[in-house]
Amino acid sequence: MTTALALLCAITVTFAAPSRSLSSSDELTDEDKKLLMAGELVMKQKSEQRGTLKLIGGQSWQIMDVPIGVAWQALADLPGYKNFIPLVTESNIQRQAGNEANLAIRQQWGPIDVRYVFQTTLDPDRSSVVFRVDHSQPHDIRAGWGFMRVRPFKGNRTLVSFGALVDIGDGVFVSIIRPAIRRDLLRIPFYFKRHLEGEGHMRYVGSP
Repeated sequence: MTTALALLCAITVTFAAPSRSLSSSDELTDEDKKLLMAGELVMKQKSEQRGTLKLIGGQSWQIMDVPIGVAWQALADLPGYKNFIPLVTESNIQRQAGNEANLAIRQQWGPIDVRYVFQTTLDPDRSSVVFRVDHSQPHDIRAGWGFMRVRPFKGNRTLVSFGALVDIGDGVFVSIIRPAIRRDLLRIPFYFKRHLEGEGHMRYVGSP
């Protein structure tokens, strides 16, 4: 089994409830779809205790007013993730082999300085990326994995779907910021949309 397939299978299991497939819109209610059509971000939160891990996250969806080609070029631009992941100040590729890469992430907020490495796999056929924290590298969060996918939508627009579960650790301060972390995590499709409909748009227009 390839690394990409293994990761996709793991994520499908992780989001088996309530989702029935990786980033499918089947789990969206009629009300959710109305909100999407109105330009709203749709979020479904999830919390899970898995052994010693206290995982938070869920899934979210957003329709963007950009064509699928532009959206995919941005999703495939791993160093550009600092432009739409909250609090990220650095996102650099450490190693790349084909569609697999190690992406070093640094997030800073006041005195907080968090670093970790994502093992990422791009899947051009599905226009998606899957990722997980590389525990063989130094990491300031306990665990994390997820996916992001873009699909064409009518009117030359794009539907972006995102899902992730993370354990950011323990402590009084962590317990205080945990709700804000989950909210910002699930708002990534909105930040992606804002970036691509704004200053990031021209960067990817006309990209091969």
